[in-house]
Amino acid sequence: MGKLKRIPVITKKVAVSVMIFGFLLCSIISFVGYHSFNTQFRKQYDSSIRSIADAACQCLNADDFENYLSAGTKADEWASINKILQDFVDKFDLNLLYVSVVKAPDYKDITYIYNPVKKGGKWTEFPFLYTEHYEEPDYNSSAKKVFENGETIVRHTFKTRSGSHITAMIPVRNSSGQIIAVLGAQKSIQEYVNASRNYMHRIILVEIIFAILFFMLFTFYFSHFLIKPLTLITHETDHFASYGGQPSDKLLEIKNHDEIGILAHSVHQMEYDICKNMEELKTMTAEKERISTELSVAAKIQSDMLPKDYPPFPDRTEDFDLFATMTPAKEVGGDLYDYILLDPDHLMITVGDVSGKGVPAALFMGKCKVLIALYALLGLSPKDILERTNIQLCKGNESGLFVTCWLGIFTFSTGELKFANAGHPFPVLYQENKFSFLNIKPNFILGGMDGISYVEHSINLEKGDRIFIYTDGITEATDSNNQLFGDDRLLEAINKTKNLSAPDTLKKIREQIDLFVGNAEQFDDLTMLTFELK
Repeated sequence: MGKLKRIPVITKKVAVSVMIFGFLLCSIISFVGYHSFNTQFRKQYDSSIRSIADAACQCLNADDFENYLSAGTKADEWASINKILQDFVDKFDLNLLYVSVVKAPDYKDITYIYNPVKKGGKWTEFPFLYTEHYEEPDYNSSAKKVFENGETIVRHTFKTRSGSHITAMIPVRNSSGQIIAVLGAQKSIQEYVNASRNYMHRIILVEIIFAILFFMLFTFYFSHFLIKPLTLITHETDHFASYGGQPSDKLLEIKNHDEIGILAHSVHQMEYDICKNMEELKTMTAEKERISTELSVAAKIQSDMLPKDYPPFPDRTEDFDLFATMTPAKEVGGDLYDYILLDPDHLMITVGDVSGKGVPAALFMGKCKVLIALYALLGLSPKDILERTNIQLCKGNESGLFVTCWLGIFTFSTGELKFANAGHPFPVLYQENKFSFLNIKPNFILGGMDGISYVEHSINLEKGDRIFIYTDGITEATDSNNQLFGDDRLLEAINKTKNLSAPDTLKKIREQIDLFVGNAEQFDDLTMLTFELK
């Protein structure tokens, strides 16, 4: 067999040159084509979804939103606007539309005012004023830009369980120009994603064929300029991950003036940034632990403000049975209860619910409790106590907090219970061997408006009669299917407590609530008080 002819040097150079040129040309054409493809589709979808969102926003009456949130009820105009928004969803084949208020500063608590969805789609419409805690960094940061900067944000979301979609988020302003809500319009872009995927499949197939044909030359030619630098980057990143995050300067030895060089220097910078961020994270963790400790102390202080001893008045156990509990939804709560033996013949009992949750509501609760106790000890009637408390709560109440409150004063010598109701749920009264709601129309809330007059009512209690007072967290406890515990279930639960003591009564009712709620998260404070005349 004769010797194989050596491949001429010029042939090698030409082959390598053709391979390099072909690869570069293929890459450039692929990049330009794919970029043009993406740009065209993005412009089309972005422009379309922005226009739809802007048009839908023009149909809203944002001045009504504050009333919706404060009153918790719909106005007559709500249904007609909701129908218009549903028409937008149907006409433009949207997945859904939503108009929501997102609570600052972390923008994770969302309250939905409108939420029409695609009929027959994969989405379920949230009920009016439904509130959820939603943690998704892209959404939370976008909502922040909308509310704080008035920006219009277009988000592209890919490969979710409901497919890929595009969402436009625009600010909703009231007549004063204030941003009070965000309108989101979501449309499927699965068609675009499929087309993009098919395009990429064809490009990948062409490049695979190209790579197979020139594999040997490609490996030889680029071993020094590609493989070696990438190997060094890999070794250095592995070293960084394996040795406690200590960066090395070896990546600076890569002198490539291309993407590999940029990558090497970027990885090097990233290592130093990670070390810096780790130190900052330690500081933030320590701060978080400090805040958690302070919240625990605040919860203990709040708990100590509420009477907990049972029996509350040991020398009067033969006269009456009385007990109350408060379980906050967060570390501290906004509910309150109190009972004070004003003199041997008069007992004051009260239950209240501050709007909102957390520390602000807890502070407002403490102020309200102190005011009620002060005016009660002055010998005022329930009507006068609420009127004076309302005046003080309205002063400097720039945060707009308010309280619902039921307050009664019982006279042992006559059996008369005088009471006044400031927007609080109806108590449950046990008389003549049956439980029923004490359906007397309540007055206005405390702290909502100065100069409000309150109406005082009275009933007579006989031996064995009871009254059960609670906050709306009891009847509005929600299971995993968003069903409320409700008035009927409350009556059913309390009917099982006829022969129980006050603590056992509240324990039994709480068991029924927990059984109904199951694994669903508690979203509101739970407060109960029961009083029985023996």
